[in-house]
Amino acid sequence: MSIVNLRHTSVRLLMLVGIVSVIGALALAAGAGAATSANGGKKTLAGQRFYLIEQSSPTANKVVTAHAIGLLKAQGVDAQLKWNPTSPNVAIAQLVSGDVDAFGNAVAGGLAAVLAGIPIVDFALLQPRQDYVFIARPDVKSFSDLKGKKVGVLDTVSINYAQALIALKKGGMGVGDVSIINTGGQSSRLAALVAGRVDATMLSHAAQIQLASQGFNVLYDYTKQSPGLYDDNAFATKSWLVGHKDVAVAFNKALLQSFKWFNNTKNADAVVQEALQLAPGTDQAQTTQLFTLLRSLHAYPEGQTLNIPTLKYEQALFKQIGSITQTLPVGQWANVAYANAAKKALYPPKKK
Repeated sequence: MSIVNLRHTSVRLLMLVGIVSVIGALALAAGAGAATSANGGKKTLAGQRFYLIEQSSPTANKVVTAHAIGLLKAQGVDAQLKWNPTSPNVAIAQLVSGDVDAFGNAVAGGLAAVLAGIPIVDFALLQPRQDYVFIARPDVKSFSDLKGKKVGVLDTVSINYAQALIALKKGGMGVGDVSIINTGGQSSRLAALVAGRVDATMLSHAAQIQLASQGFNVLYDYTKQSPGLYDDNAFATKSWLVGHKDVAVAFNKALLQSFKWFNNTKNADAVVQEALQLAPGTDQAQTTQLFTLLRSLHAYPEGQTLNIPTLKYEQALFKQIGSITQTLPVGQWANVAYANAAKKALYPPKKK
């Protein structure tokens, strides 16, 4: 959920371009060396590697991605889910060096790297909807009550600013009707909201559940009302994708299967237990409540995969708020072929 701000990090990202040229031969060799079996030279998933690094710490709402990694393991893949709570540049460096095979981050994070010259491609959708609400203090019961008050965001070039624009527009307002305050990450925004330093901000549904008993009001739900906003996507180097098409498709299939697994209420207890294993110390009752809420909001629509129109819309939105300074044709930084192949395998078109 962290977003790379191109204007602030382009210099550091450009330094990684040198790494790409140095390790290019290694990446190509890795791509050319995708596992093949002795059975007629046909590729097999068993024995192949898939390491995904998420721009996050382990949290309960990453359970769907973790379950997909588990499905790959069951097919004999050496699959691992790693975490990077620090700068996205750390994860990107691991990606281009071949230490990991895919990088999970918000669309703008991967796109900013592409614009800095790093040859990575968006190939899979990890979180089809954003797990966010626009939530206000108890005295703010509607957007009209928010006029002239403070809205906390990470900064004015982050996804939070775009979220503020979307919510305010829905309420018949604009950024000129409120004071936008740079407040920091989600934990900082939560503390600022509770302390009254800001009157509204964007927080996860888990935070919404925590604040509900205190009378805080949800004015806009991005999961429900902004289905055109993706959250985490998976990026890989072009060379890795060329050499591992079967793994890329298999991961997309595993994600689709995980969406279905999450949505099935018969699996509700199992989903919670996997989440608690992923993030020990998480409150079980609140996690159960969170997942019930996310199911009701269709956070993981069955059969949802990457699509070009949504990616095009998001790129234009990031350009509008200044998160990126230029755009590229979506086909230059995203490839939906792997997702389409996975969806066709699991949901074959009906014969006419």
